[in-house]
Amino acid sequence: MQKLKRTELQPWQDPKAKPYIHLEEVSKDFGGNVAVDAVTLSVFQGEFFSLLGPSGCGKTTLLRMLAGFEIPSQGKIYIDGVDVTRRPAYDRPVNMMFQSYALFPHMTVEQNVAFGLKQERISKAEIKERTKDSLHLVQMERFATRYPNQLSGGQCQRVALARSLVKRPKLLLLDEPLAALDKKLREQTQFELVNIQEEVGITFIMVTHDQEEAMTMSTRLGVMDHGRLRQIGTPNEIYEYPHSEYVADFIGSINKFEGHVIEAEKDHILVESVEADCELYVSHSADAPAGAYVKVAIRPEKVMIATSPPEQKRNATKGIVKDIGYLGDVSIYHVELASGKVVLATQPNLVRLAERPVTWEDEVYLFWRAENSIVLTS
Repeated sequence: MQKLKRTELQPWQDPKAKPYIHLEEVSKDFGGNVAVDAVTLSVFQGEFFSLLGPSGCGKTTLLRMLAGFEIPSQGKIYIDGVDVTRRPAYDRPVNMMFQSYALFPHMTVEQNVAFGLKQERISKAEIKERTKDSLHLVQMERFATRYPNQLSGGQCQRVALARSLVKRPKLLLLDEPLAALDKKLREQTQFELVNIQEEVGITFIMVTHDQEEAMTMSTRLGVMDHGRLRQIGTPNEIYEYPHSEYVADFIGSINKFEGHVIEAEKDHILVESVEADCELYVSHSADAPAGAYVKVAIRPEKVMIATSPPEQKRNATKGIVKDIGYLGDVSIYHVELASGKVVLATQPNLVRLAERPVTWEDEVYLFWRAENSIVLTS
């Protein structure tokens, strides 16, 4: 869903590009407990950037420091070139959309959206016009006179978004904005939220623990762990080329084979793996010399499965189907190798379950292309 205008160089790839949001060695300490640890991050104008990680990794604390609700223990925060590190929340060009939506129950939809503008003593005519425009943007005009308890969860989410956008902030922060919605509505709202973000052109930074949500909505994302950013990149970069075992494990399912490097060249690396019961050939180099212990990772959907042996000898092994997880559009095969290692292979369900050639306790061959695996050294 990445819809930034296509250019030869994206802003984050251009060393001359000036970041719109910049965090410089930002840390936050709560009584000796480090919540955020020396984070440096640049976000560019018009991005939909996500901070992704498990509970307690520091992502919400980082968001609250951007909002001005927490002051960094050290480091600097810049928004549009201005140092806002010590500025209070009310004096920042930032708005925040909370997970709970925090709508006033005694106010109508229209009054909730207009509330922030009234606090700024804007003229009644402008308040009316901007409120109407914001409600139109989120398709909630016809609910203007209703109260929050008369709305669905998805409608409350839209009202909260309208209230956040009506003040026209330079930066909108979203704290788990879709967590209260059911799966189907959440998927629908993801697309709507991205379309709205593109239409208004405001920079969004979202906190989420939902990997699919971050991958679907973000131009780029940062994976956090124990207060640190482990990797920053586009969804494709994070998924296909994780820099570490932590990131590889956190984003989706992945198979990992332990082994030792027996050949390291500029264009490939060869790993001997007892666990995989074959030689693993990866068609790109890695920072691992001959003799080094590494892990070779391959996503389940990249693993092919067959009942007869493939022509290739490397990146090819065999085992017994011990379990099949049926997910409707795909099935996940759990194949146990001679070493006892269980490998996952995801296959699309092109035929009905009863017609499938591979079933429980079958001996099958697993194989994959050299360019689809990666070497993990950390």
